Amino acid sequence: MTRIGFMSDLHLDSNQFGDFEQQTLRQLLKEEQIDHLHIAGDLSNDLTKISLPFIETLKQEIPLSFNLGNHDMLGLSEQEISNYDFQVQQFGQTKLVSFSGWYDYSFVPEKSKEEHLRTKTNFWFDRRLERQLDDPSITAQILQELEKLLATLDGPIIVALHFVPHQDFLYDHPYFQRFNAFLGSQAFHQLFVKYRVKEVVFGHLHHRHQSRVIEGVRYHMRPLGYIREWELTRNFFNDFPQYKIPQMYRLHKRYNAVKDLAEFRDYKKKHLAAELRDALTVIEVQ
Repeated sequence: MTRIGFMSDLHLDSNQFGDFEQQTLRQLLKEEQIDHLHIAGDLSNDLTKISLPFIETLKQEIPLSFNLGNHDMLGLSEQEISNYDFQVQQFGQTKLVSFSGWYDYSFVPEKSKEEHLRTKTNFWFDRRLERQLDDPSITAQILQELEKLLATLDGPIIVALHFVPHQDFLYDHPYFQRFNAFLGSQAFHQLFVKYRVKEVVFGHLHHRHQSRVIEGVRYHMRPLGYIREWELTRNFFNDFPQYKIPQMYRLHKRYNAVKDLAEFRDYKKKHLAAELRDALTVIEVQ
């Protein structure tokens, strides 16, 4: 039996992942008896200076693999991005296929391509990336390569990707629904069903969901996300209500109000292991 651990959206830079955080993660992986860790994208905004050194350090403790998220792609060429796609690892009879994925606006079909591009240019992180093709073309190319690969594999298949492969996981808040266009594509799910993929792990959207089976595919979405979104940060304000601010719904404002407090630093140290455990998916394979 092999225990494969999956995490995503660590955002090492934004979350100021230092020695204490790394040691807490290493201890968690040891306690959970993880034999191999896969990180499904968004380690940081700097693959070379932040993500890869972190990975090399962690590899001294545990076998590790990863695929890119959109934040990891910052500053990379198209060839460098593609070099990380479609890795296949074997654990017993089970194949682990990992790639980044992308989006084609199909989750928001009522808006035109031009409207989506305006929203992306004004608001979305990916405006900082220099991709050679437009978004639907990138996605179509990835889907074509994915199908070609899946058609060659036998036995149980686990897929790890960064982007969202099914509409059930999208934003439901009216303000954020326009950003669903940049989250992924339902076409990935259709391929997973066609080739009988057993389990899929992904992130990108910083919401954690209970695992669920959709048309025979079990989905796992438990990204770590930004510290301002963490459960421990929400719980801190419940335990220390004196630090609540008028605009509690503004996550960055409430976090900035307490991040330097000794009480918050101590609270984080006490509860970090539980936060990381909640963002860990474990799949056992024979």
